[in-house]
Amino acid sequence: MKILSWKQDMVLGEQHLRPATAADAVELASLMAEPEVAQWWHQDWDAKRWTDYLGQMTEDPGSLPLALDRGGHVTGYVEVYRVAADVLGDYIEHSESDLGMHIAVGKQSRGRGLGTSIIRGVLREATEILDCCPRLMAEPDIRNISSHRAFSQAGFASLGTVQLPDKAAQLMAASTDKRPQPAKFSSVDGATQEKALL
Repeated sequence: MKILSWKQDMVLGEQHLRPATAADAVELASLMAEPEVAQWWHQDWDAKRWTDYLGQMTEDPGSLPLALDRGGHVTGYVEVYRVAADVLGDYIEHSESDLGMHIAVGKQSRGRGLGTSIIRGVLREATEILDCCPRLMAEPDIRNISSHRAFSQAGFASLGTVQLPDKAAQLMAASTDKRPQPAKFSSVDGATQEKALL
């Protein structure tokens, strides 16, 4: 299995998206305990469990954990994963090179379209993360309207709903053949009502 790779940090205004490490566990535990995040992620764990989880993710060639960093503090979290190696792959048609993503934006960074900018950025980098990746996918909870909006504004189309073991999800996807062009991060960016995500 080819390893998912992150070749260069993504700069988004005053923040950047970089690989997450066990050193981020304490701040990720705090981020995931925010009610707006916990209701969708269900990963409001203590720092020890986050340390163990990040260690497992880092060793897994089909996973790529990323931290949104502002001045040395974690303000968001992204996971990129191979659909074929994830539970999602058991419920949908997919290629061996399709990628999926999850995203959470902390309260300090919400309401400025940052989530949509991150999604667009990961889509642009999808074929660098995994050669020949044809699609980037997401499966937010069907009730998470702010997430649907952010992915739609980033160029994702809805493929309908899918019942997963832990939720009913809205399946969304974007082709890497139609990746957005790089753009400067804007505090407006068309998603001012965006909330915690995703």
